[in-house]
Amino acid sequence: MRYVFFDLETGGTGPEHPDIQLAAVAVENGVELDSMEVKIKFDPALCEPKALEINHYKAEDWASAIDEVVAVKRFADFCKKYSDVEKVSARTGNGYRVARAGGHNVARFDFDRVMAMAKRHGVFMPLDFYTLDTFQAAIWYFTANGPFPENLKLETLCNHFGIEISNAHEALSDVRASVSLARKLVGGWLE
Repeated sequence: MRYVFFDLETGGTGPEHPDIQLAAVAVENGVELDSMEVKIKFDPALCEPKALEINHYKAEDWASAIDEVVAVKRFADFCKKYSDVEKVSARTGNGYRVARAGGHNVARFDFDRVMAMAKRHGVFMPLDFYTLDTFQAAIWYFTANGPFPENLKLETLCNHFGIEISNAHEALSDVRASVSLARKLVGGWLE
C-alpha cells in the first residue's frame, strides 16, 4: 500500500483564513516515491499576523505562488497517481480509486480544508477519509507507553523521538517529519 502524506499551511485556523501552502509526499515501503509542494496566492490582509509569522511568510517567497484552483488540481493529480484504495459509489454503484492519506492532525484539520478547497473549485479529490493521522497515533502510543509529552504538536513529538525537522511550518518539511513520526509511532507499519 502506498500512502500520500500531506500538509496544508494556512493564514489562521478559522475557515475564513486562506490556505497558503500545500505539500505532499508519496511513500511506499518506507521509501519516498515522489513529492510536490506549492505556494498558493492569498491576501495577507485576510490572515492572522501570528499565523504568517509561524509560517515564515515573506512576500518574495510567494512571488511565484499559484492560484488555489491550480494548486488543488495539482494535488488531485498527485493523489490520483497513488490511488490504491478501491471504493464503490453509493449513489451510482460505479467503482473508483482513492489514495490512502496520512499526516499530522490531518483527520481534524487538513483533510477537511483540502476537501473544502476541492469542492470550491469543482475538483474530485481522490483521498480516502480513513487517514493515518500521527496526532491520533500519538494519543494511542502515549496512552499505552506513557508518559505524555507537554503537547502533541508535530515539533514536540519529533523532538521527543529525535526526529529532525529542517524547517518547521514549511509544508514539505512538516510532511517529511510526519512520515518519520509515523514510523516511530506505529513501528514498521510503513515499511
